[in-house]
Order: sequence, then structure tokens, then C-alpha cells
Amino acid sequence: QRNIFIAQAHPGRRGYDNREIVLKYIHYKLSQRGYDWAAGEDRAPLSPGLSAPAAAAGTSSDHTGLVSPHPEPPGSAAASHAPPAEGLRPAPQVVHLVLRQAGDEFSRRYQRDFAQMSGQLHLTPFTARSRFVAVVEELFRDGVNWGRIVAFFEFGGVMCVESVNREMSPLVDNIAAWMTEYLNRHLHHWIQDNGGWVSHPDRSLPLPAPARGWWDPRLGSAPE
Repeated sequence: QRNIFIAQAHPGRRGYDNREIVLKYIHYKLSQRGYDWAAGEDRAPLSPGLSAPAAAAGTSSDHTGLVSPHPEPPGSAAASHAPPAEGLRPAPQVVHLVLRQAGDEFSRRYQRDFAQMSGQLHLTPFTARSRFVAVVEELFRDGVNWGRIVAFFEFGGVMCVESVNREMSPLVDNIAAWMTEYLNRHLHHWIQDNGGWVSHPDRSLPLPAPARGWWDPRLGSAPE
């Protein structure tokens, strides 16, 4: 079984800024599909030659904050970023690199599940939050492990890609906020108690299968 390497954080240090980790992960996932995105209040300047994004923020029919013709490569300096929350440190680049590696491996391993998910999300501005909550609650129903945390990030990435594909890109900022809120409220202490985010690659992380029923066409309702 192939392992992804994640590092041990130093005990006693404050955690990393979860919002920054979420924003850079979403930027990476969207850039894989040819979209360049920055969070609403933290948009990076567009690279020369890129057309300006649409200005109708808050609508459900524009690609605000996304530029597709010549996107920056995944993980480029144009990636979305934000100042760290009070008392938290910005994550070093190795955190983002290892999380991306784990996410890519996870999406390859469970490609069929994610393909099914993409086809059945049926997102709208009115249903997106309830679908996010239902799936995430099912994912962590039986507890937390690193594999499920990686699945959480991949699921958020799928929601963001589907939002853009369906011309509802303003939802991406909302999804990023929901992911950050869930990390801060429900996963932060587990992450800290289990070594924290990556500091240096000295520990291997198996990627077990997600909890049975974490993804279901009914979007999170427990299978019978």
C-alpha cells in the first residue's frame, strides 16, 4: 500500500492558519482544471495578458475571480493567500505540497467515487451548504483520521470545481469559508493532538478508505 508522507509538528507550537491552507488547496484544485482563482477579499493581481474577471460578484452566473485562458501552474506564486489569523503561523510550503500530493493520490485511488460525486452534486446557491454539511458529517461520523481529512479537502475541491463548471463561481468563496469553519471547530484539536500539519517529511500517512457511505447519491444521508 502506497503511503503519503506527512510530518510531525513540534509540540507546544501554535497551529498553522487553516484558512490559508484551505485557500491554497482550492486554488491548486481549480488551477488543475484551468482556472485561476483568489479568495474574494484577497484577490492577487492578474498576470499580464490575462483578461480581467467579471465584476458581478454575488451572482450565480459569472466566473468572478477566475481566469481560464492562461492559468498559472498549480502551486504558483499567484495562488490564493491570506494573512494568518491572530496567534497562528502561515504554513510552510511543504504543508501545501504534501497535502496536494495526498489529495492527488486519494483522488486517483477513489476516482470512481469522485466521478460519481461530480455527476450527482446538483449544486445550486440554495442547496450548496446543506450538501456540504451532509457529506462532511457522514464522512466523520465514525471518527477522524488523516485519510478522512484528505477526503474532506478533496470533497471541497470537487464542490469548487463543480461550482465553476456550472457558472456559480461565487460559491467558491463560500465553500472555502465552510471548510475553514469546519476545520477550526471540529478538526483543529485532533490535528494538533496527532502531530499537526507538516513540518518535515518524517512520518508516513496511510490513506485508508473513507467511512462507508461517506459519499452517497443522497449526499450524506446514511445508507440503509
